[in-house]
Amino acid sequence: AISKHTQEMIAFVLGRRYEVPSVALRYSIVQGARQSFRNAYSGALRIFAMQLLAAERPTVYEDGEQIRDYVYVGDVARANLLALEDARADFRAFNVGGGRQVTVNQFARIMAKACGRPDATPIFRSEYRFGDTRHISSDIGQLGELGWQPLGSVERSVAEYLEWAQKQADFGDYATQARENMRKLGTVRGGR
Repeated sequence: AISKHTQEMIAFVLGRRYEVPSVALRYSIVQGARQSFRNAYSGALRIFAMQLLAAERPTVYEDGEQIRDYVYVGDVARANLLALEDARADFRAFNVGGGRQVTVNQFARIMAKACGRPDATPIFRSEYRFGDTRHISSDIGQLGELGWQPLGSVERSVAEYLEWAQKQADFGDYATQARENMRKLGTVRGGR
């Protein structure tokens, strides 16, 4: 958080000094088609899709009641365009979120339903990711004052990702190996 804030300050100082309009966009959890399924840190969308499409149950860290703010990738693209085209955004920082708080458990249910497996309840192994924030929710009010509002939804992100992922020849269970690697590195801790 400190390094990100520092980068914003540097951008604004240099932007003003050299008369280059600068804007900082703080993305929440961006989701949608083409999100890497090989990246171990891509998040719940990727992990749950792999598990559910492999006829497994989604694995949830902690108790699953962590709040997340998922934002549709198309909404992020629109926020970027707004920042580029609207001078009222110059030299300001904006949160870009989905405008909806969703627990990880709720997200797992949305994913299970979208995969045609509404009875696939999450698995809890008493694990947690070291350093994870318990609740993440973005105040999108300032961006809303410029006329931007999220138009996508968690359900849309999930549907588009699943449609895209299932067309990928090399889509498979990268989640299990990634979880084991994170355990070895100490990123994932606890468990039974």
